[in-house]
Amino acid sequence: MKWLAFTAAIFISSACSLIAKDHAAEQQLLDSAHKPADLFLDDGNPFDLEVDFTAQFKEPVPGHLSLKWQSKDHWWSKVDVGGFEETLIKSGEMEYTSRNFPYTPREVLQLFYLLHFRGSEGGLIAEKQKNRVENGVSMICIEAERENYRTETHAVCLDTSSHELLSDEWQETPATKKQQFIDYVDFDGKRYPKKFQLFKDNTAVVSANVRSLQGAAFDSALLDPPKDAIERRMCRGMKPPKAIKEVQPVFSGAGKSMGLVSMSVTILTDGSVGAVRIIHSVAQKVDNIAMDTMKKWKYKPAMCGDEPVVSDEEVSLTFEIH
Repeated sequence: MKWLAFTAAIFISSACSLIAKDHAAEQQLLDSAHKPADLFLDDGNPFDLEVDFTAQFKEPVPGHLSLKWQSKDHWWSKVDVGGFEETLIKSGEMEYTSRNFPYTPREVLQLFYLLHFRGSEGGLIAEKQKNRVENGVSMICIEAERENYRTETHAVCLDTSSHELLSDEWQETPATKKQQFIDYVDFDGKRYPKKFQLFKDNTAVVSANVRSLQGAAFDSALLDPPKDAIERRMCRGMKPPKAIKEVQPVFSGAGKSMGLVSMSVTILTDGSVGAVRIIHSVAQKVDNIAMDTMKKWKYKPAMCGDEPVVSDEEVSLTFEIH
């Protein structure tokens, strides 16, 4: 999905060879703090994670997420918010989705990537260091950029004495989106934040709090997909789809204004567009034109190695109504 380019990656697996020598000390601090921080990077002991969250739809709506984790390729989750329910299963390279709605709301996808268990890869490159004191705690705060997305800047703060990770805040350039991770706790030899927030234009879009995080045996029966589940192959190193033919909508009507229609689009293995579902509507006639227009788009499909795979993407079309 295109919007995934804006998701935060707060964890580091190794130092980057591109680091300038004068930032080597900052990079070493950053690496040493993050190596034990990612709960989902390595296959450790199984655990259960319970999260309460609030998503901003037309108004704030409370929700809950349950995650049962065996490994990064074997886990089960269930989310419910405002009447929407979805069960998501990861079993090897396959993901199975069962939900009571035609598509997964954007706010739920944003929650998943905040919590990072479906997060994208890419380390942080240290740029500069500042020292500060906050609530009586002495901190080393390192400004960094994400390795794969240089449009994001991070402020990663560590305890001056222990060098433990205390917070990570990133901001998109230009500054329209911000993610914040705070209140880290120790679990199974790792560190994980208890509070997450995503802001857009200074408004909290998603706010999440970890209710509980504890070791628990994993029930392998959870990996059996429901009969109605949507099946997608999601391999490591998967290349996302790329539009190679874009058609713009044309609409003639009374008055003059701007219309924006957001759609959930399924891209088939031959690069054609399959199902199209409206996420943000303008008007029925406009929506129909936008959906018909999307059917004319052509993609280079998502790829797992040399094999094309079915994928889903969110697309927004903006056009002038005359």
